[in-house]
Amino acid sequence: MNKENKSKLEALLRKVATDWDLKICSLNIQTNQNPIVVKITIKKTNGDDISLEDCALFNAPASEEIENSNLLNCSYVL
Repeated sequence: MNKENKSKLEALLRKVATDWDLKICSLNIQTNQNPIVVKITIKKTNGDDISLEDCALFNAPASEEIENSNLLNCSYVL
């Protein structure tokens, strides 16, 4: 994935995170894996700890944005 597409993907995911009162700390796309691994590190905007439930709630809309963006046109794990 080129730098421009990664930036576009990160912008889309930041919007999703904002909708859930979350902040993206990092986005790591491991293209050397098969399937590609998309690792997103999130944090609550109020500073509270992230729970497994928070991750699960963020996962569905994040996956939907990735799919709709067509920026990753291959298999991936989120």
